[in-house]
Amino acid sequence: MNLLSTSALIYSEYWNSISKYNSLFIRLRFWAVLFLASFVIVVSNLFELTQFQFYSAIGITVFILIYNLFFRSYHNKILGLQNIIHVKFSLVQIIADLVSLSFLVYITGGIETPVFMFYIFHMIIGAIILPPVLIYSIAGILIFVISVLSFLEFNEIIPHQGIDGLYSFTFYSEMNFIIAYTIFFSAVILISIYLTQKIAFDLFNRERQLKAALDEVEKAEESKQKYIIAVVHELKSPIAAAASFLDIILGGYLGDINDAVKDKLNKTKTRVEESINNINSILRVSKYKLLNNVEMETIDINEIINENIQNIISVADKNSIEIIYSDNSAEKNYISGDKVLLKLVFSNLIGNAVKYTPPKGKVEIAVSQLDGKSKIIISDSGIGIPVKEQDKVFEEFYRATNTSGKKIEGTGTGLSVVKQIVESHNGEITIESPAKSGTKQNPGTTFTVTLPSTKM
Repeated sequence: MNLLSTSALIYSEYWNSISKYNSLFIRLRFWAVLFLASFVIVVSNLFELTQFQFYSAIGITVFILIYNLFFRSYHNKILGLQNIIHVKFSLVQIIADLVSLSFLVYITGGIETPVFMFYIFHMIIGAIILPPVLIYSIAGILIFVISVLSFLEFNEIIPHQGIDGLYSFTFYSEMNFIIAYTIFFSAVILISIYLTQKIAFDLFNRERQLKAALDEVEKAEESKQKYIIAVVHELKSPIAAAASFLDIILGGYLGDINDAVKDKLNKTKTRVEESINNINSILRVSKYKLLNNVEMETIDINEIINENIQNIISVADKNSIEIIYSDNSAEKNYISGDKVLLKLVFSNLIGNAVKYTPPKGKVEIAVSQLDGKSKIIISDSGIGIPVKEQDKVFEEFYRATNTSGKKIEGTGTGLSVVKQIVESHNGEITIESPAKSGTKQNPGTTFTVTLPSTKM
């Protein structure tokens, strides 16, 4: 018999779900043992239990505890496996619980016991995990066992184990009650299984559709990155050729040139080299997003910070924004990482700090080192980020609501990439707003990047 639910035939996440369910069942069963022990104590004090009932209830409680300890040990051994063993394990748990519950039902009154309702709980659990044929078969066997048990008690073939004092009347000897109860119990069980399986199938099907849509988005992103790499390569070729011609002219291979022309050509060469560096950065980022490719090297973190400050200083000066940089490290602060990608991280963070800070504000950058980690804190006196939105700013295409209407350019993709790059370097990025140096009008934002330090 195929134990795999038809709603999860091509859905790999199904295994993780079943493993989590198994773990939950084991934890709940420990609570059930506690509840059952308490139930026995309370019932034995409120009503009269025979010795057979009392010791049988204690025995069932101990039995459940023992096999649950075994289940926990076994679950820890198969944790992480991605195969049908988890479904088989669920089936064994359900059968063990149903057998224990059936004995408990018998010693607490058979068809009269309120414990009967726990059968429904187990059928719902089984309907989520097991395929229809199997769970309906279990339900059929269960209904048959209950019917036989009621028939045997009605005909006094086996003794009725009712709880003395629980009811004023006995129901096990009323055939009409037995028939009506069995019919309605069977209907509840079967309807519960049907509805649960239908809901579970719809949810799994919906998740498969979402996964398929996500796969399509990832394929589109991959195609886009490949296209960017191809286009940028085409752009790089003529620019690199232009740089080579400039080297020939500046090298005097085509004759002497006056100082004024040489000065202009040097400036042009600088701009061309900047363009080539930018193209190389775009290629590196595209390859990172396409292949998650990180080229590791030892980097002086201060060098990256200073380069980014120099790139943004003209914009800051234009808006009278003061950039304060302090290095509190006791020694040279080195990290291991991809220089281009990390430069992109701090370019984005420092650029945002300047962009969202009003004129005459300030941006503070502090670098420190502690317990083998480099900490870079970038704090501004800008517009800040609403507290409710701080968990969302690292999501792709998300922009804080307080940026609307301020005519500040941005797509909402920067911080998403920043977080990905930091985490790919085994680092962490956190956000705090308002910043400690913020005001009511300009609360400011503080980003803290923590990266593992290394030795040169």
